Amino acid sequence: MPPHLAGRESELGRLRSLVDRVAGRSAHHAEILVFGPRGNGKTVLLARIAEEAASDTQVDVVRLRPSQIHDRTAFADALLRRKWWVRYLPSQLSVGGTGASWGGREERPPTVEDVLRTRVRRKPLVLLLDEAHTLDPGLGRDLLNASEQAGRRLPFLLVLAGTPNLLAHLSTMGASFWSRAEQMRIGRLTEAATADALWKPFEEARVSVSEDALDLMVAMSQCYPYFVQLLGQAVWRASAALSPGGGQRVTRREVGLARSEFDEARDEYYSVRYREFEERDLLPTVKAVACAFEDRAILTDREMAEAIRRGSGTEDHADVLAIRRSLADLGAIWEPRGRPLWEPGIPSLMDYVRAYEPG
Repeated sequence: MPPHLAGRESELGRLRSLVDRVAGRSAHHAEILVFGPRGNGKTVLLARIAEEAASDTQVDVVRLRPSQIHDRTAFADALLRRKWWVRYLPSQLSVGGTGASWGGREERPPTVEDVLRTRVRRKPLVLLLDEAHTLDPGLGRDLLNASEQAGRRLPFLLVLAGTPNLLAHLSTMGASFWSRAEQMRIGRLTEAATADALWKPFEEARVSVSEDALDLMVAMSQCYPYFVQLLGQAVWRASAALSPGGGQRVTRREVGLARSEFDEARDEYYSVRYREFEERDLLPTVKAVACAFEDRAILTDREMAEAIRRGSGTEDHADVLAIRRSLADLGAIWEPRGRPLWEPGIPSLMDYVRAYEPG
C-alpha cells in the first residue's frame, strides 16, 4: 500500500457509497468493473476499500483472486464455512466418516448462486475479485449469472478488477448483462494528484519538499502510480543517507541522488515486460507499435491495426484482433477514454522497446 493514495477520490467515493448501500441491506443489481493497465493502482484501490470496510460490522468484504476459486468447489470452500451449510442448506450436504462435505466425487458442489445466497443470509456481502481477466470462463459465467440474480433481491455487490482485457474476457462468458455494469477506468494520475502522492508522506514525517524538487519528481514519475512509489522510496532513502539524523528538506540534490536507484528499478520493471513480449513472440509487433507511437501520443483503431500488421506480418483481421488483445493484456496499450483510441499502457515502455529490440 502506498503511504498516501492520491487521485482516486472519485472512485473511492463511489465504491464507499455502494458498500454503504449493501451494508444497509439494499439490493444492488449491477457489477462494478475496475480496469486499466498494470501498475495504476487497481489492487491498491480494492485493498483500501477492504481495509475501510473491515471496521464495519454490518457488512462482509471478501477479497479473492481467480487462482483461489478455480472451480465451484473451490468457490464454495473460499466463501463458506461448513457449519453454515449445516444450518442453512443441510439437504445439500453429504455426511460420512469425515464429516460434512461437498467436494467428494459422488457429490456435486453447491451452485454459485446457492453459495452467495447462503453467505448473504449471514451478513451483506461485497466480493472483490482481483485479476478477474484470468477468471475461468465457466465459473465466471456462473458467477455473473448468480450476481445478476442475487443482486436483484439480496444485499450483494460484485467488484471485478483486471487489465484492459477484462471487458473482452467477460464477453466470452455468454452473460451479456455484464455490459450494463458500472465501469471504472484506472489510468495514470493527474500532475496535481501525483504531486500530492509524492509530497504528503514527507509532510507527515515533517520533511519539506522544495517546489522545484517536487516538479522534477512529478516529471520523472510520469504520473504512473507504480513509478510514484518507486521514486518516493528512492528519494526517501537518499534524503535519509544525506541527513542520518533526520533531514528537514528535500531538494533537487536529493532527487538527483535518487535518480540512479529509480532508473534501475524502472528498467527492471521494463525488463520483465520485455521478456513477457519475447515469450509470447510479440517483440516485433511491439516494436512496430512503439515506432508508431514515436511521434504520436494516440493511435486510432486503424493505425493500431496497421502497426500490428507491419510487426506481425499477418493480414488476417482475426489475428490482428487477437494480437491487440494480447498487447492490452500485457499492458502495452489500452483505451483510456472508452473510445477507439489507443495509448501506451505503461509510460516510456515504448522507448525501452525501441532502444533494445533490434528488429
